[in-house]
Amino acid sequence: MALDRFKQALASLLDRAPSDPLERDEFFELNTLPTGGGCGFEVVICDEENEIFAAIYTDRLFEEGEPGQEAVEALVPGFLEEAFGLSPEEWQATEPFDLGWRSREYLWFMEFSVPGLTPTCRFD
Repeated sequence: MALDRFKQALASLLDRAPSDPLERDEFFELNTLPTGGGCGFEVVICDEENEIFAAIYTDRLFEEGEPGQEAVEALVPGFLEEAFGLSPEEWQATEPFDLGWRSREYLWFMEFSVPGLTPTCRFD
């Protein structure tokens, strides 16, 4: 099944996550899903309850409004396929790309979900 590599990466991250909700949120902010290849991006769980992930572009930073961000968006499908075996039909962007502030610089990121992902990544 095509989702297997993504599920394995997710399970690996969830197995290491603490059970305390506050520590868990911080853990997900700092730890990425292990990839099976691909480069230029990291994937994090940005909303565990709603199963939303973010592909963060790590090759360069952008200024707000700087051109070239649209070109990065076009790289996401290839990265997700190479790193996790996810075809473009198996995931969907939940928000358009955006810039996130970290250490006074802006990282490009796109939030996405993986419909049909079971078991879910929710923690009860």
